[in-house]
Amino acid sequence: MKFAIIGTGFIFRRHVQAIYKTGGKIVDVVDKSHGQDAWKDIVKETEADCIVVLAPNNLHFEMVKFSSDHGKIVLCEKPLAIKSEHARILAERPDIFTVYQLRHHPSTKQLKSEIQKDRDYEIELDISVHRDEDYWKSWKGSTERTGGILFNIGIHYFDLLLYLFGKPTKILTHSLTEKAGKGIIEGENYVCRWQMSVEEPRESQRRVFKINGASFDFSSKENLHIFVYQDLLRKKGATPKEAIPAIELIEKIYASYKK
Repeated sequence: MKFAIIGTGFIFRRHVQAIYKTGGKIVDVVDKSHGQDAWKDIVKETEADCIVVLAPNNLHFEMVKFSSDHGKIVLCEKPLAIKSEHARILAERPDIFTVYQLRHHPSTKQLKSEIQKDRDYEIELDISVHRDEDYWKSWKGSTERTGGILFNIGIHYFDLLLYLFGKPTKILTHSLTEKAGKGIIEGENYVCRWQMSVEEPRESQRRVFKINGASFDFSSKENLHIFVYQDLLRKKGATPKEAIPAIELIEKIYASYKK
């Protein structure tokens, strides 16, 4: 499969490696240095079968829709959109996929096979990380461009929560700022107490995912994006319909706090 990539930021190298590892070919690469709308020309003119969207979050929906409108398969880094109303516009398109690589983590596969619907689960989710000055100077430091901290560092874990345990029935948000948040998400058979922060000192960073007291580590030295591309080649992966629930959950968390 031939690929064109929009965006050359931090995650770019991981995608390049995954493309080559799965036998793909990169035929075009474009970023902001080529001009604001240069990506549109690439989409219209490229011989690529698939457009890979690695741009800032607030541009994802426009780029994905435009690429799909021009007959391309699209692989988009999370989130598919920062508004669920936009994601729903794409819901019925079969050739659009979102990168949720943690679904391919061995711990996820283990949990998916072990979780029982008739058992109750207490979940602790704590993603507290350090972000330096360069982060805040980049687009990732802009709530307008990222959709906020929950989209930027939280959506992978919220997707995992829903993927493993199902839809929420109650949402309570205790605190929420541009840099940190805390709350409770309840489902039919689970209670998840979560907190996230990008203000943690470097020496005390943590990514905690506990289920009934047992800790699960979702860090990985392996490039899980390779599995995403393997799925893509089989026309499988996280479709827009699968991407929507995590986006809706984040919107409900924000709405819960505003109330």
